[in-house]
Amino acid sequence: MIILLIVFFLVLAAVEYYSRRHGLERIFYDVQPSRSLLEPDEEFTIHSTIENHKFWFVPYVSMSENFPVGICVPGEEKNISKEVISLQVYAHSAATPSQQLTSTTLSSSFYLMPNQKLVRSVTAFFPKRGRYLFLGCNMHGGDFLGIRDAYQKFTQFKEVVVMPRQVQSPQLEQMLGGVIGDISVNRFIFEDPMLTVGFSEYTGREPMRDISWMQSARLGRMMVKNYDHTVDLSVTILLNVQSVLNAFEDEEKIDECCSLIRAVCEQLEQNHIKYRLMSNAIPAGLSTLSADTEQGLGSKHFYRIMELLGRVSQGACESFSFTLRRACLSSEQGRYHILVTPSLSDSWKEQLHQLRELTSDKVLVMTPELLHQSDEEADGKEGKSA
Repeated sequence: MIILLIVFFLVLAAVEYYSRRHGLERIFYDVQPSRSLLEPDEEFTIHSTIENHKFWFVPYVSMSENFPVGICVPGEEKNISKEVISLQVYAHSAATPSQQLTSTTLSSSFYLMPNQKLVRSVTAFFPKRGRYLFLGCNMHGGDFLGIRDAYQKFTQFKEVVVMPRQVQSPQLEQMLGGVIGDISVNRFIFEDPMLTVGFSEYTGREPMRDISWMQSARLGRMMVKNYDHTVDLSVTILLNVQSVLNAFEDEEKIDECCSLIRAVCEQLEQNHIKYRLMSNAIPAGLSTLSADTEQGLGSKHFYRIMELLGRVSQGACESFSFTLRRACLSSEQGRYHILVTPSLSDSWKEQLHQLRELTSDKVLVMTPELLHQSDEEADGKEGKSA
């Protein structure tokens, strides 16, 4: 009996020694959001994977996952807390090596069997526009007897971008309706007499020079040529995030500006009008300094702009006067400009006047106040001007 007890204690000591030396070795962690581009309040799933690559079980693991601030995890309220973490250098991030960030921490505990792969899934959503980072977890693992606590930090860098919220405003629809109606009318005014796309019967209203005598002789009735449009009418959307350089605008106003641009893009998509984005905003998490895009149309182009708007921060890479000068250099016949700004400023009044002259006054200025106007305040107004 004594021999059995001695053997038992020796085995127990050996197990304890091994678990204390190699408690969290060959344990791996990964986190993966189910989607990277989201609508506000849209639910998605966070998959956390913990793998034990040892032939030895881990009797106790306590894990604290570093989720972004602002995340909502229904049903896990009692396990969520906030703490300050030290962020290391990440590629394409605006963080510095010594930067401290506030993180939402989701705590859980479990055990791991030998060679086990444990996948934990929770449903979450973000109520606000922005770029959100999942930064890994801190893991504690007890030894076999629970005497000593081992610690391991797993660094991850996964991001989720939340698009601007959709807005409904009769005043906004009225303003955009006027611009889009003007574009639709001008689409059929400019014609290229060198590019014939078809023929139609002569009604007496067409000029004599448009009559096709060859088609008329072949069909036995007067036919006129139909021409293609000479100008590809399009829209440049200009976003300003700082009315005064080096002065931060209110975050709520920037959110509303991004929502205004989303409404503009949706209207242009519905009417099949090409558009592009120019801005002095810095898109967080990208290597580019500005949130500019090429001209385009379609869902891929739309969601590219929505992602950029979700990344828009309060910092500006240039003054809005310089952004307007860039717009003047690229202005052309048939191009309309829609300016969205948190507030109006006299510092870029001269550049705005130049843009109006170059585009025959095809410039519309919008501010977040448009979303808060009553119907009486909006009567008789087609838009705001600087």
